[in-house]
Amino acid sequence: MIATRTWQARIFTAPPPVPGESHWSHFREEAQFYWDLSGLRIAWTQRLKELNPILKPLVRDIVRRQNAGEDMQYSMHLYSEIRWRLNFTPDIATTRRRIAELRQSLDQPEQQKMAGQQQPGDGSWGLGLDVWYLRLYYSVDHVKGTAEKPKYPLMFLDRINSPEKLTAQLNSDLYDNFIQTGVFNREELDETFSALARLLFASQPVAYDFDPQLRDSLRQFVERWQNPATGCWGQWMIDRRGRVWKMDDMGITFHVVSDLHGRVGQLDRIAKRLLQLDRVNFPAGIRFDGHYENHLNWDAVKIFRIAWPYLDDARKQQARNEISRMLQWCLTQSLQPDGSFRVSDLDETPSDAYRYGIWFLQETGYFRPTDRFWTNQDFPESEAVRTRIAAKLSSIGLSDPGLKEAYKTLQTTQ
Repeated sequence: MIATRTWQARIFTAPPPVPGESHWSHFREEAQFYWDLSGLRIAWTQRLKELNPILKPLVRDIVRRQNAGEDMQYSMHLYSEIRWRLNFTPDIATTRRRIAELRQSLDQPEQQKMAGQQQPGDGSWGLGLDVWYLRLYYSVDHVKGTAEKPKYPLMFLDRINSPEKLTAQLNSDLYDNFIQTGVFNREELDETFSALARLLFASQPVAYDFDPQLRDSLRQFVERWQNPATGCWGQWMIDRRGRVWKMDDMGITFHVVSDLHGRVGQLDRIAKRLLQLDRVNFPAGIRFDGHYENHLNWDAVKIFRIAWPYLDDARKQQARNEISRMLQWCLTQSLQPDGSFRVSDLDETPSDAYRYGIWFLQETGYFRPTDRFWTNQDFPESEAVRTRIAAKLSSIGLSDPGLKEAYKTLQTTQ
C-alpha cells in the first residue's frame, strides 16, 4: 500500500530506460524501487512505536517548561538530534542513549545557559550535538550576526572550505544509498545546503575566511542538482542497480529558492509543480498527514511570492485560492483564542509553533497591506490579532531564543 501510494503521488523522476530494456523489465524495476522505498516508512513507523512512549513525555515536559518561561536550549539541541536519528536513521541504540541524556538535561540548568554560548572545541554553538550538520545549522545565525572575530576559531567550517570539500560533502548527502544503509539523508541534505547558502550568500560579511571559489561551487552544484523536468530539488535515491531516482521535495526546493534569494531558474515551473503537489504530504508536498501546517504553508507562500512575476493569470488564481485556504486554516485551527499557536507533530514546541505561525502571517501580508502580493483583500482584524499574539508571548517570557525570535519578528509587522 505504501509503495503504491508513493508511486501514485508521482514525486520521483525515474531514470531513463536502459537501451533495449523491455517494458515489462522496466515496470518490474520500478515496482522494486517503490517496494524498497516503502521499507523506510515501515522501519520509521516501527521506531516511533518503540521509542515514542519514552520520548513524548519528555517533550511534553520541555513544552511545559518553555511555556513557563524557562530556557530549554540545551534540551532542544539534544531533542533535535534525537528527532533526526529517530526519523531518518536505523540506529536505535544511539537514539536510546540520547533520549537518556535528554532526560538528564531537564535537571541541568547550567547546561541550558551554556547552550547559547560558543564552544571552544570546534567554535560552533552546538553544545550537546554529536552530528556535524546540526552543529552547523545551530551556528549559522551566530556566525551571520556579526563580522567581528569570534572568541574561538570557527573550525567546524573547515570541513567544507574548498570547492572539493564542499562538493564532496553535498554529494555525500545528495546520493542516498538507502537500501544499503537504511538511512534517509533528506534532513541532512536540506539543512546542510541551507546553512551553507545562508553563510556564503549572506548580505553582511562573515568572520571566516571562506575559499573565494565556494560561492561558484555552490551555484554549480545547485544547477546540476535541479530537476530539468520539474524545476525542483530533492533527494536522489539510488536503486538496486545503482540508478538515480530524482525526488521533488518542496521543503528543499523552498530552501534553495529562498536562500539564493530567488536567483534560480524555472520559477514558473517550480510554482506549477508546487500547485500540483498541494494535496501531497511532506516532504514532497505541502500537507502533513493530510492537513496544513504553518511551517509548510510559510514555505509555499514564500515560493509563490518570489515566483509571482513569472506566473500567468490562471496560475496566479490557483495560488490565490491556495493561500486563502492556508490563511483560513491558520486563523481558525492553528491560532488559539489566547494568542498562542497550537503545537503539532511537525512543530512540537511553543517556540517553533510561534515562529512559523508568525512567519506565515507575515509572509501573506496579513498584518501589512504593503506585503499582500497576492490579494487586495483587507483584514481589519489583523491588528487585534497581532496585539493578542504579542501579549501572549510577553506573558510567557522571552528566555527561549525561539520565542524571542518570534516576538522580534512580530514587532517588525507593525
